[in-house]
Amino acid sequence: MTLISTSRAMNDIDFPEYGRQCELITPWRGYHRGTIIAQTARGFIVQFSSGAEIEVYEDGIEFD
Repeated sequence: MTLISTSRAMNDIDFPEYGRQCELITPWRGYHRGTIIAQTARGFIVQFSSGAEIEVYEDGIEFD
């Protein structure tokens, strides 16, 4: 998992996972649930309730 700026992410919201809730397989700084807000070449950007956003690989999350 990498903490990134969303300006480096693809901002296209036309993909099926957009807005879906997910659970991280390995929690990040105590967070384990978030929302998919962007898709990248390597996976997805997940946003947490704090506003923090990280990039995760597709196999690093489980969808509800």
